[in-house]
Amino acid sequence: MLRHVAAAVLGLAVCLASVVVHRSRLAGFPAGLVLAVGATLVTAWWLRTSSRPRVTVSYAAGWLLLFALALQPRAEGDYALASDLEGYALMGAGLVLGILALTALTGSSRTA
Repeated sequence: MLRHVAAAVLGLAVCLASVVVHRSRLAGFPAGLVLAVGATLVTAWWLRTSSRPRVTVSYAAGWLLLFALALQPRAEGDYALASDLEGYALMGAGLVLGILALTALTGSSRTA
């Protein structure tokens, strides 16, 4: 149970960091987006290939919960995620994360 809580908190933290840095650029290169998508998917893949792959579901639940909150309009009338390449790429990472979580429900990631 503690593993699942820790994974959900990790998902919240990674999503928060991803939303904050996804629009950062370094000399014109979308370094923040690469970091956000990379951290999201590498962490999920690491959990998926661990000895307890179902923890990935808790990580994804935390990530997707905060991401759904970030998609809501803010009081100023704008959004934390813009409708541009970076925003859509982060949404795509969330879709891939959801697929990884669903495959983690099937059981072990070990092949015979």
